[in-house]
Amino acid sequence: MYLLLALMFSLIVAHIFEKQQQYLQENTALDPKMAVEMDRSVIQWVLDIETDQNPSANGIPEPDPWTAYLLDEQPALLSKIFLVLLFGMPFLISVLGFNQTAGDIQSRGLRYLMLRTERANIYFGRFLGSALFSTLVIAFLVAMIAFYVGMKFRIYSAGALALWGLYGFGAISILMLPYLAVCSAMSASVSSPFLSLAASKLIIVGVPIVAAIGKHNWEPLKNTKYLLPWGIQNYLMHPEWTHFLGAAAGCLGYTLFFLLLGYVRFQRRDL
Repeated sequence: MYLLLALMFSLIVAHIFEKQQQYLQENTALDPKMAVEMDRSVIQWVLDIETDQNPSANGIPEPDPWTAYLLDEQPALLSKIFLVLLFGMPFLISVLGFNQTAGDIQSRGLRYLMLRTERANIYFGRFLGSALFSTLVIAFLVAMIAFYVGMKFRIYSAGALALWGLYGFGAISILMLPYLAVCSAMSASVSSPFLSLAASKLIIVGVPIVAAIGKHNWEPLKNTKYLLPWGIQNYLMHPEWTHFLGAAAGCLGYTLFFLLLGYVRFQRRDL
């Protein structure tokens, strides 16, 4: 199910941006620079970049380094697709991770497994198996999208598409780990796969909603996005390696925290 949903989502995103690019190429009356600036404005809003901090001599804001990196230095079409995937893929990961242990806890099937192995092997082994499957799915999706973009438009070199596709694959793969760890913790905490799925969905979806809506009523509520990697994940696409490494380390820190939280619960509960 996860593979199907991830495939559908990525294809829909790629199709939307493909149609946009095709429209720009066919509509000769549209100024290409204007189209790029429209994309730049949207990405600045997504990345929460203050656009008035880089005024030029004529008063027109200059492109900030972040959006310039994504749209000018790297294949812009892939950059836009990757940003949407970074936002959307966490909503899908619970479909993969919700039943790591909850179903076996409900059926008492783990009692037979524990005759031959330890709880830690079961818990961490299933997380690693889910993480490996998620990584393989992302590798397939990114390779398919990069290949299609290269064959369809032929405006980027094969080397640029391959390198940026590899970078995007790494960023999305790293991002999936903490959200998968949340699913592991929920799956180890309840005895019903349905409740595990509902709890995982509620947490992953609820945090950015509370942050987005709550900040209009009380400014500090916007910081609730840092309960999960929502507040740092865009920095996985930052041009400076220090920001990328910081975001990657933060994602791994979230992963370790939620994994250990779930493991403590899994270790103590009656199976």
